[in-house]
Amino acid sequence: MSGMIFIDTDKNLARGKENPVKVVINFDQRTKVRGIHATFHAAERTTATYTVTRTDSKGRTKTETRTAVEYVDIAKEEFLLFGDPPLGCFKGMWDAIATLFGGGKHKIVDAGQKHFDLSVQIPESSPPSFKGKKCEVFYRVSVQVDVPVKWDMRDSLDFEVKRLESEFDSNPMHVVFPDESGRSFWDKLFGKNVTLNLALEKDLLACGEKAMAMLTVETPDPFDVNKISVRLIGRESSFARGHADGYEHAHALEDIDSPGVISGESTFRFEVDIPQIDGPFTQEGTKFSIEWRIEVQLHIPWSKDPTISVPIKLVPNPPNKKLK
Repeated sequence: MSGMIFIDTDKNLARGKENPVKVVINFDQRTKVRGIHATFHAAERTTATYTVTRTDSKGRTKTETRTAVEYVDIAKEEFLLFGDPPLGCFKGMWDAIATLFGGGKHKIVDAGQKHFDLSVQIPESSPPSFKGKKCEVFYRVSVQVDVPVKWDMRDSLDFEVKRLESEFDSNPMHVVFPDESGRSFWDKLFGKNVTLNLALEKDLLACGEKAMAMLTVETPDPFDVNKISVRLIGRESSFARGHADGYEHAHALEDIDSPGVISGESTFRFEVDIPQIDGPFTQEGTKFSIEWRIEVQLHIPWSKDPTISVPIKLVPNPPNKKLK
């Protein structure tokens, strides 16, 4: 089977409105066609990698790595553009056999272009589209030309749903290390007796934006610090078919300082410069979450490095900035 499918529409879907989609199918020759079907599918897709250990009758143990996949539908719609609805696996097989002997349930389509129109709609509350390592939100139109005996023609196109401007509020943030639970066992055993205070002027940050921050270090005993570094860290958490998984995105930012010996109380003021990244950005779904934080770490020779982080909401564009 030879030919081409073209799916044409505005790549950005509007919430709560009818979005027209044009489908053009170019047939290179006269073709037997059972039906031409289109599907609009919008969904959250999550994956989780896990291991299964099995022991056979001889006592040999084998560990397998598997990936669970789960979908949570946002919208789903089927369209019959031409011909008959799908026959299913077994009916399709028998129809293919009948086609070989001159029968079968199909129509003849002449060579040339065939044009079809459809429209898709998503709810007002639809989440923005994105693709991460363990999860994604997609909006997809798929087209299939059901051809008996020969290979079907298939194609699909993903659309984008942009973020809502008023999705998050911005607030100043302040965190303390250690927190109310106190220092961990490993901090007590291998770390310095230190208190960190980290303040950020706002917690809603976009790519290309800057924010002022302040770090205060308090210690009763002087110690040496090679440098103080800052990182932007994102965490994808996914849940699929009863299995949990995750992935970390890390971006090193500029070092704050190389202070040397610190004693008593020391304060460091610095600017957080958010780089341009492709995402994924802060978001939460039914089976996933994406969380970001600014992490500050003191690099201390021969000691566990104390680390403090402040949660942020990371977005691709600054609030009130119109997208082109």
